[in-house]
Amino acid sequence: MIPVKNNHNISNQYSNKIRELFVYYSKYRKYIVPFVFLTSYFLFYFLFDSSSQSLVAHDEGLYARRARLLEESGNWFLSPFETPHHKTLGSYWLIALSIRLFGNSEFSVRLPSIFASFICVAFCYLITSKVANKDSAIISVVSLISMPLWIQYSKYASPDIPFVLCILLVIFFFLEFLTSSNYINKFLYIFSSGFFILIAFFLRSYMALVPLLGLSPFLIFHLNRSNNHYKAVFFSGITLGSIPTVISLFNAYKVFGIDGISSLFEFAHNQAIGVFDFNNLYLIPINYLYLTFPVGILFILFSFSSHSINIIRYPLLVYVYPFLSLLILLCMSKSYPHYYLFLLPSLSILFSSSIKINSFRFSFSKRLIKYFLLSLLILLTSFLVYIVLYFNLSIFNYSYSTSLLFYLCALLFLLSYLNSISYLFVSNETFNIKKFFYRIAIPQYFSISLLYNFGIIGSPNLATKLFIQNPDISSIVNSKTIYLFNLDSKLQTLLEFYLPSSMVIQDIDNIYINEYIITSNTFFMKNLYTKGNYIQIADFSNNFLLMKISK
Repeated sequence: MIPVKNNHNISNQYSNKIRELFVYYSKYRKYIVPFVFLTSYFLFYFLFDSSSQSLVAHDEGLYARRARLLEESGNWFLSPFETPHHKTLGSYWLIALSIRLFGNSEFSVRLPSIFASFICVAFCYLITSKVANKDSAIISVVSLISMPLWIQYSKYASPDIPFVLCILLVIFFFLEFLTSSNYINKFLYIFSSGFFILIAFFLRSYMALVPLLGLSPFLIFHLNRSNNHYKAVFFSGITLGSIPTVISLFNAYKVFGIDGISSLFEFAHNQAIGVFDFNNLYLIPINYLYLTFPVGILFILFSFSSHSINIIRYPLLVYVYPFLSLLILLCMSKSYPHYYLFLLPSLSILFSSSIKINSFRFSFSKRLIKYFLLSLLILLTSFLVYIVLYFNLSIFNYSYSTSLLFYLCALLFLLSYLNSISYLFVSNETFNIKKFFYRIAIPQYFSISLLYNFGIIGSPNLATKLFIQNPDISSIVNSKTIYLFNLDSKLQTLLEFYLPSSMVIQDIDNIYINEYIITSNTFFMKNLYTKGNYIQIADFSNNFLLMKISK
């Protein structure tokens, strides 16, 4: 009988412990849930399989290769390129610093975007707290990190996310200047705001003019109402922020003459002015809907059918800035998705306001929202099933663990869609639209992040990397100079990054016996092979590694 009593006591102890934990969780839930979410958010950036990662050829490959050249040059204010360059050197600084600290790898060249993304999310929260409230700030953060375009470029070797961070810093410090009551702090804030305006230019050259022109009504309106001392400090910040740009342009002028400076203008002119591409008229809305899903489509739906309960401060910042910037982008002759990255925090702020429904515009608005979202979820579920069936055979080319991950992510998407339907049909007036959004956005962030982290998406050149990492090939490419001849420009860009000792050549006359060449010219390869001058060592994706054996 004694053991039974002891077991009963132990059972009571466990019950009391569980009860205490539940009480503790209920008491501190508002702190525990955000902590768990933020911890998971950070971990998902570093939970990845490095062997499955490869750079996107032109953008990532170009930025990575140029940054490595800058890092190797020793003078980061002097162009390491043989011809006048069309970008400011700040485009490569952060990637070059990461290469110096962590070596030449996909992770190191993407690390600046990863860290900048973390900081962007924090400042998006702070800015939304100032223009709306803390509850809206949480919604804006979840909406920002769930957008596919943001997820993609947060793990991308480019200056785009650091550039977005600079724009957010301009906005944040200016808001701090407007709201601070401390005289000394106001000088520091207005100086910092001006400083990051020109740092943004150093990172993205003339692309920085788009958000700065969009911000100009907000900045000019409040500066005109400020003391002249603050204006002087603001422009002194701009002056100090311009120093890296001025030094690098001065060095470019000394090396290349006026072409070292005019190349910046010519590139900006070609991007902004020219024949308008009418494909943008339908491509931009399509890109908007799927690259910002679910935020973009929900924002349009709520703005059309309901009134928001939120009171927004600084309308020139919240409404005029994104509208004016978008208008400028639409008028440009060339437009790419990453041009719109700096608008995503503004979209998340606008969405965090629109999701808090105060009243409906029309008598049918509530039914419209419910049944539109229900139809959308049914469509997405059908599309998801189609994707799984369509790629069912292709996914088996991956490892067992990667295939399993793909199906688990698909299942997570499916469960989130099915689970969110229940929040559309409840008795209260707002029908839990915020919970509906969270049930869609949070699983989407984790699923897309995992797909990127394990190379199922976002790793288009894995075959090239696997070829180089082959033990038989790596022993050659790590010890020999590899000549690149007549290659596709994208492949050449990748190989110049992955093979630091490679050299691009225009002819093969000066290649010596026992030296190696990679070419994609099938006719040329067969001709050399037939003559007996070269032997084929390996091939990958219709490209050939050859060794010269005779003159």
